[in-house]
Amino acid sequence: MECILCAIIDRLSRILCFKEELESKCKKELGAKMQSRDNKRFVKVGGVEVLLEDAVRDLRGKEIEDIAEDILREMGERRLKLWQPKLNIYAHAADIAEWDNVLLDRYYPRYTNIKDVCDDCTQGPCAIDQPGSKTGLCGLDLGEAYQAKLSLQEACKGLSQQLTVARALFEFSLPTFGVTKTIDIGRSITYPTMNTSMLTGFYTKNLGDIGRALSYAESQLSELLLAAYSGNESVLEFEEKALHAGSLTFLAMELSESIKMCCFEFLNAGKHPGTEYPEFPAVETRVGMGTVDTNKPVVVFMGNIFLPAWFAVEHVKRETLEDAIEICGVGAVGHDIPRFYNRGKVITSGVKARKVIRAGIPDVVVVTELCTGFDVLAEAQRVDTKVITSGYTTIDSLEDRSDDSVEDVLTAIIDKDLPGVRISSPEKAGELAVKLAKVLKERGKRKDSYLLPEEALKRNASQCNSCDSCVGACPGGLELSNAIAAAKTNLEPLADIYEDCMFCGKCERACPEGIRILDLAISAASVLGRLKDDNYLMRAGRGPMSELEWRDLTFGVILGGNGPGMVNIIGCGNYPGSEREVAAMTRYFLDRNYLVCVSGCVAADVAKYFDEEEQKFLFEQYIAAGVLKGLVNFGGCTAMSHVPSAIYRGALVGSAYTPKANWTQIADYLYARLPVVVIIWGAATETLYSVASGLVRSGIPVVVGPSGFEFKRFFRGDKDDRSKWWMYDGVTGERKEVEPCPVHMLVPVETKEEAIAMCAKLLHRPLALRDPRLASLEAENEAHKEFFGEYSDDWHLYVRSEQELHVMRRMELLKKLEVEHGWEIEGTRIKRARHRSGELMDMAKYNEKYGIQLGRYSTLVPRLITRSGEDSKSM
Repeated sequence: MECILCAIIDRLSRILCFKEELESKCKKELGAKMQSRDNKRFVKVGGVEVLLEDAVRDLRGKEIEDIAEDILREMGERRLKLWQPKLNIYAHAADIAEWDNVLLDRYYPRYTNIKDVCDDCTQGPCAIDQPGSKTGLCGLDLGEAYQAKLSLQEACKGLSQQLTVARALFEFSLPTFGVTKTIDIGRSITYPTMNTSMLTGFYTKNLGDIGRALSYAESQLSELLLAAYSGNESVLEFEEKALHAGSLTFLAMELSESIKMCCFEFLNAGKHPGTEYPEFPAVETRVGMGTVDTNKPVVVFMGNIFLPAWFAVEHVKRETLEDAIEICGVGAVGHDIPRFYNRGKVITSGVKARKVIRAGIPDVVVVTELCTGFDVLAEAQRVDTKVITSGYTTIDSLEDRSDDSVEDVLTAIIDKDLPGVRISSPEKAGELAVKLAKVLKERGKRKDSYLLPEEALKRNASQCNSCDSCVGACPGGLELSNAIAAAKTNLEPLADIYEDCMFCGKCERACPEGIRILDLAISAASVLGRLKDDNYLMRAGRGPMSELEWRDLTFGVILGGNGPGMVNIIGCGNYPGSEREVAAMTRYFLDRNYLVCVSGCVAADVAKYFDEEEQKFLFEQYIAAGVLKGLVNFGGCTAMSHVPSAIYRGALVGSAYTPKANWTQIADYLYARLPVVVIIWGAATETLYSVASGLVRSGIPVVVGPSGFEFKRFFRGDKDDRSKWWMYDGVTGERKEVEPCPVHMLVPVETKEEAIAMCAKLLHRPLALRDPRLASLEAENEAHKEFFGEYSDDWHLYVRSEQELHVMRRMELLKKLEVEHGWEIEGTRIKRARHRSGELMDMAKYNEKYGIQLGRYSTLVPRLITRSGEDSKSM
């Protein structure tokens, strides 16, 4: 035995000696590559030496040096010979100004909802129209600069909302799983946490890395808030920071998603092979008010933090109560629950949460941080629903019973008839919710129904004097008075109000007779069976999109094929009728060979379509893979982070650029090549404002509607200003005029028809090859012709060949080019085209002077002209 121990000790000693020798050798080799001369640090990659001080603006600390060296080696010798690297490691707003300035020069910010008095500091208020001065006492320009400052404030609010969620999840997960808990998105994802790596220079591989990235984002928020409330900067400087807040918002969302998928086993496509994607996940998630069986105990979770719901489900599984209790969610948590519990139900969006309680559905409501607040306790007390708040959420009048046992709290609620309690621990809150709901149902503590029967409904409606106060208060302009008046004989108009209402409650506040208008609408819908019919199926959120899917998509939308592009629909459903509109837009795009991805509360709205002919729900009609004619649900609010990361993967598939602290090069590539666009439909929170800013900074155009005019700022281009539309030939350095596309980066619309047509227009890209240009041009022409009866006034600016005109419209469009735009047509060919200067020239000369040669490397950034091109430009 002693000999065996000696042998083991000897063997371990040899291993340790070998390890020390290996480490020493590696350090020597590393030292040979990381060189220092004249107190300057160089990294040698092959035959190329890179001065670190040139590659990184702020090179302080060994960590940043190590990250920079890692990235430079990943870039490789060939790319370092072509371009001077600029790495935005732990980026500040100014570190990405190189790219931001390109965007802000082409799409100068335009402001709405002008505020004319600044009261941000104790020296104010200062008015814009104050005689004798156009600046405040602090020197701030009270014109556009002040509006840009307000824009930054909005973006910071959105960022803070998501950082709060990410920090809460991290602080809970760290002691539970440990700092070394692996963050592994799955083998199907080659480039994992790219929203993070694009800003910091590293992927998050464990919870420790998530902590580093989160601390970085919080420190950036501190800088941005200082500028937002005390800054005295220019319009462009404020907007650079607003764009930075948007990028950081996606980072925060991604950190939350990483914790959800890697610590709490949320559905994650990265852990599944690509062969499963067409049907992953299954179409089994129930959506709508009619899905809930109120004969069982019902627990409804509301807010942005899923932890109480997760522990409630753990308790349900432990006690085998799956068939005995309903676990439901509203808003963000509603979309999280089906990703870890396939029996979970999504009732409605966060902005319409009030109607769930008014209908008397939940026995218990569990509330965390809400995206849109309302008086949960007052609403719950009207229908005898108990309220539990968890985390940092507090509701006035609720006792904090966090230190008591679950059984003691349960007894107190029942015996003292408490309206609810505050429980800081998510474990206790989840378990208490399930037990409390069961006891309430078993003891018959609530009525069978809180809806008005038909006679009572009509009696209440008769109190209306048609003063129209409710109509004036309604943000959707619904004809409430007429519907209430009609209810005396016909409930259909009132039930229609239920379909379109946002359930904000402003009408009830305005009513001089005190009529509970929302109760009337919900009860009318119930009487006519519409609540029961509000029962649909969807796929739960699947998480990230893989490189494998993009490889397939690349052939369909970039290299060739007939797919117009990728449309992402996100939002809160904050608009009358939005459920029907979102579903209608989604069907339109899918029928025309787009890839459609959804995330946020609109994902459930998309589900609310049933094809009577096929007898299928929308999610059943289309595959779930990220390919043409695919319908992908990324997930809830934090899953919006998969939108830019999916598009970055598309850029990497085509370019193989390094996605670490290399923002400008990635954004420059995808902006000019990838036909992608995002629709934000029915935004309700500052988070969506910040999200829009982050998408724009990534080079992704955004269409906002129908409440989009409430946004503070837009980025619209001017197609008639030819000086704005150019690119550099990436090889020669020559600056060339190009098509005005994407013509806008953030643009509002009012109707779904305008949204569809604008999306098609924004899919044009200056570096599109022939077939992709044909697809995007046909998409725009079809949409304009169908919805507005005519073609757009600038479609001809995107024509480079008759082969880019759809064969079914070619003759018609060639005739228009000849008659309306002065082109010379010969049969089915374009003989000569009229340049924007007015000159008529043959097609070879036209394509040489206007646009970029097909397949030619081009860029918007001078630094990204190849070194040989810079040399030729200077000669």
